[in-house]
This record gives sequence, C-alpha cells and structure tokens, in this order.
Amino acid sequence: MASRRLVIVTGTLVLAVAFVTALVVPRFVPGLRAPIPVAAGALPPLARANAWFDTAPLTADSLRGRPVALLFWRDTDPLGLAALPVAEAWYREFAPLGARVVAVHEAEFSFAQHPAVAAAVAKRLGLSLPVADDSTGFIEGLLGGMDEGPRVVVADASGRLVSDTVAALAQGQRALAGAVRDARRAAGLATPGELAPLDVSLPTGERTVHLGAGRVESGPLRVLPPGRDEVFTAEFRYEESGEPWAPYPVGGWRTGVEGVLATRGGAANFIAIRYSAARAGVVVTPPAGGSAKFWILRDDRWQRPEERDEDVTADARGAGSVLVTEPRIYWLDRGTGTRVLKISPETPGATVNAFVFTGAR
Repeated sequence: MASRRLVIVTGTLVLAVAFVTALVVPRFVPGLRAPIPVAAGALPPLARANAWFDTAPLTADSLRGRPVALLFWRDTDPLGLAALPVAEAWYREFAPLGARVVAVHEAEFSFAQHPAVAAAVAKRLGLSLPVADDSTGFIEGLLGGMDEGPRVVVADASGRLVSDTVAALAQGQRALAGAVRDARRAAGLATPGELAPLDVSLPTGERTVHLGAGRVESGPLRVLPPGRDEVFTAEFRYEESGEPWAPYPVGGWRTGVEGVLATRGGAANFIAIRYSAARAGVVVTPPAGGSAKFWILRDDRWQRPEERDEDVTADARGAGSVLVTEPRIYWLDRGTGTRVLKISPETPGATVNAFVFTGAR
C-alpha cells in the first residue's frame, strides 16, 4: 500500500513539474519558451485588446479570409518606433489588396498602460493603420510573451501563422506579400507585382540603461532597494561619470521600481552617464498633472547646435533643455566618440526611467 501511495505521489509531482515547466515558466522566462509551431499556430483574438485607434475592434469575422500582419511594438523601444512607419507603408500597400495590418502596442513601464500613450505615438507619427493597445500583454501572451525588439507575426487567409520574427522586417514583409498573393490567387483575383522598395532597416547598436531598482546593472543605484530617499554625493569628478554605461546620480533622488524620482531641483541635482553612441535619449515621466524641465550638459558644457537632438531647445545663452510634458523617450544628444551626458531637473517631481541609446559601441 505504501509503495502504491509513493507511486501516486511521485506521479502527481512529475505532472505538476511538467505543467509548471511547460506553461508557467515560459511566461516569465522568455528564453525558455518553446517556439510556436508555425504550421499549427493561429492568430489570437485581437478583439480582446484594451483599446483601438483608427478602427473598430477587429473581430474574428472581420479577419476571416484575410492575410494579417501584426507588429508588436513598445513606445520606449527605438526599434519599435522605427518599425511603425514601415508597418504604415505595409498598410497602405496591402490593405487595398485585402490584408489587415495592425500595430499592437505593448507596455514596458506602468505609465504606458494608459491607452493615451499609444494614441499619442500614433498621432505624433501620423499613422493611419489600425493600432491596438495590448498594454496588459494578453494578446502577446497568447503568442508566448514579449521579445526584445519589434516582433512581426504574419498569418495567411486561413488564420495560420506563416511567419514570426523579431527585428526582421524584411522577412515579415516577404511573408505578408506571399500571403496576399496566395489569398488573391485562391480567390481568382489578380496578384500584385513586386512591392516598391521600402527602407526596412532598423537602428543598430540599441542599448537601454534602466534606473529602476533591481534593473540597474552597475553604479551606485545597483544595490539600492526601492522606496529609499538618498542624497548622493561625489567628491571627485570621476565619481560622477566614471564607469561607462553606469548612471551616477548626484543630489536628492528617491529609488523606485521603474526609475528614480527627483526629490530636489537645481544645478547640484543631476544624473550623469558616460557612453559612446550615435544618439542618446532618456525616458522620463513628468509629475502627475504637470511638466518638468531638464537642463542638458555634454562633457560639462552646453551642447553645440549640431549635438542637440530633436527634443532639445536652446535659449539665448546656448543653454540646452528639454521640457517633459508626457512620459516618453526624449532624444537629447547625437554625435560620435565617448562623452558624458548630464541631465539636471529644474524642479523636483519627475522620474527618470531609463537612458536609451542607438548606434552604441
């Protein structure tokens, strides 16, 4: 009897471990996720998105018999933002031929769970294709979870997945074009010719330096738990900007899960980072219901005009600053070589979530 109970208990434990390994662990550890068999995969129910822009929710009936391309993107990922104009070009090319092209927004930070964030990006980029807000990750979760970089999923007219790639827009474009040709051929319609050449390249050398507790890889913030009010000091210059790619706060800051909040303002309060990249930006969340101004220094001087990126404005002195009015990436600096960027809040209340770089070396 005891041996029988042992067999039952052992079998139950084996089944439980198998369930956790197959279904639970892959949701939280993407690297362990088994790839979806393309021939057996199917589109998730897109109508379950939190919100839709420029279209009514696309139901199963509205998708039936149509090739579908989904671009999953994040508002704080430069590659995802760069992929959106490509998806817009696909929409203009293939929607008249019967295809559905949808940009599906995923959230990296909690502020991006508000549908207004995706709507603001769509408006800023002048998008006309349907945009679905999936900031809770429901749709993406049915496909195995979010990967780094923009993900393109293509299904044929039967709803079968024929392509699932990450940061490979050319491959996604070929799969969509092929699915459209196959669908029109099966329906006895004229098939389109070759797609006019599109720039499907993405920025290279992307790098993100997170400032949230538990996500900082190096520097004085690495060992601090969330919810700590600290006054950081730097007696020597190298302490402000020593190790490359490490954020060095000086002055009053409060650690948080998603970034550090400025508890003081003024020139003595800043975050410095040493880096080498073609472009440097920062993800900032303004105070609730307000805005924040950050002054920008490059190698302890004001930027030259050719060094200021698109979100920096300069006053009559040549002093550069950025006005943070909504949570997003603000592009600050461009150029070559190793340099030190300092951002200094004029007043307390804003949260610095991450530094973002492209062309990083």
